[in-house]
Amino acid sequence: MKSERFVAGQLSVERTKQHEGPPYVYTCWSGKTSRLFTDRKALLKFVKWPPKTPTGDALRQWLLSFEQEPVVVGKETDGNACV
Repeated sequence: MKSERFVAGQLSVERTKQHEGPPYVYTCWSGKTSRLFTDRKALLKFVKWPPKTPTGDALRQWLLSFEQEPVVVGKETDGNACV
């Protein structure tokens, strides 16, 4: 399973791609508490890190970066390929 991690002080969030069930699960450690999330809005509500702060903005940018994943376009062929 592929995973990415965001760390800032006592806050740590790991995004893991799943083979079954929801496609991605966020594991969040904040202070002495940890929780699993499948929804980024619920994750932000749990973290309670306000926007317009360096860590709040960095966390939101990190989460938004996954929504902008590049789309792989197949290579078009004209049928005249040499074998």
